[in-house]
Amino acid sequence: MKILLFGITDFCTNILDKLIRDKYEVCGIICNQSNNIDIQEMKQIATMAKIPVFECNKVKDPAFIDKVKQACQPDVICVFTFDQLIPRALYSLAKVAAINLHPSLLPLYRGCHPYFWPIANGEKETGLTFHYLAEEFDTGDIVAQEKMKIEPLETSGMLIERQKILSWQMLRPILDGIKNTGQAPKATVQAAGDFIKAPKVGLKDYFIDWHWPNKKILDRIRALNPFSAAFTIYKGLNVGIYQAEPVALASLARPGTIIDLVPQGPIVKTSDGALLLKVMLAGRKYLLSGADFVKYEKVSLNDRLGN
Repeated sequence: MKILLFGITDFCTNILDKLIRDKYEVCGIICNQSNNIDIQEMKQIATMAKIPVFECNKVKDPAFIDKVKQACQPDVICVFTFDQLIPRALYSLAKVAAINLHPSLLPLYRGCHPYFWPIANGEKETGLTFHYLAEEFDTGDIVAQEKMKIEPLETSGMLIERQKILSWQMLRPILDGIKNTGQAPKATVQAAGDFIKAPKVGLKDYFIDWHWPNKKILDRIRALNPFSAAFTIYKGLNVGIYQAEPVALASLARPGTIIDLVPQGPIVKTSDGALLLKVMLAGRKYLLSGADFVKYEKVSLNDRLGN
């Protein structure tokens, strides 16, 4: 059984490694033309395993589709994090099934950042969904779906690492079922309706509003970590926050005001409490502890963060 992989992140690299290790036949990999470190690692693994790599930033190009058609006759297409809409002319090359992994409980959180938004929105669970490819993103019939609890202190990076493990545990029986029966897996039609989306994270989504409650600020920090800090502004400088924790300190100060300086770092007023900032980023200069931020940026009591 020949498998054609699509991917641009280490989700795909992880699956490629597992497929090679367990001696599945991968007939090719399709990725973007990019210097992205995940793509470069994927290409390196593929080259060592003598698996053809097809790089293209316009997979709708008829010439590219024809090239893949001439080189591969896949039984199964598997897509793991791909940012281009794959046309029917390409995914229909699969003789048996063309499936995509989406890291949410579809139809919830369709879109390109489904790992970020459930945490940012304070959800207590998310999951993984394998579904058939369709002519719109994330809308195909569901082949398999598993729920995952979002732990209280879990970051996006921590969640993704668990999703990598679960994705292989879900994919392997799907592939083995296809191999044993020669048939596409049974699927369930996605429910219709207007469900919460997972759009691309925009510039404003990286910034904290100190008028938010503690939980929303902490959820935003976790949702961005480790790919980015959550940002605020201090003395005209973009300041990043990677880790914070709530503290019991009452104050009538305006949200965003530094209401105390303790050995671990600054304490900032929020709408419903206060947060101790523990791990920070000063502009693009350096990563440092909250205590060192106070020291090197000469932070004073009653200084304000935010616009």
